[in-house]
Amino acid sequence: MKIEVADNVAAFLSERGRSDVTIEVEDLETPCCVGRMPEMRIRHQPPFDPTGYRHFETGGITLHLSKLLHTGDTVRVYVSGIGPFKKIEVSGIHLIL
Repeated sequence: MKIEVADNVAAFLSERGRSDVTIEVEDLETPCCVGRMPEMRIRHQPPFDPTGYRHFETGGITLHLSKLLHTGDTVRVYVSGIGPFKKIEVSGIHLIL
């Protein structure tokens, strides 16, 4: 697996006094017959329990990737949006029902 971190991610986190990105699975309850739906959660802090994560240092940040996530060949971390609506996004994660 290859990790690509856009140049603006470290600056985005630095503006907020952070240097960590945690990507994990969050189960969302649904009101229909599906039950729970997995969703990806991105946090700007280290994980509470680091044992369930793979850790990567790249592009001036520390990336903590949950071992429960299935990834493609390349995981890309980037900033999207403008002004106060900027946020970190990730591509290359496959959520399996």
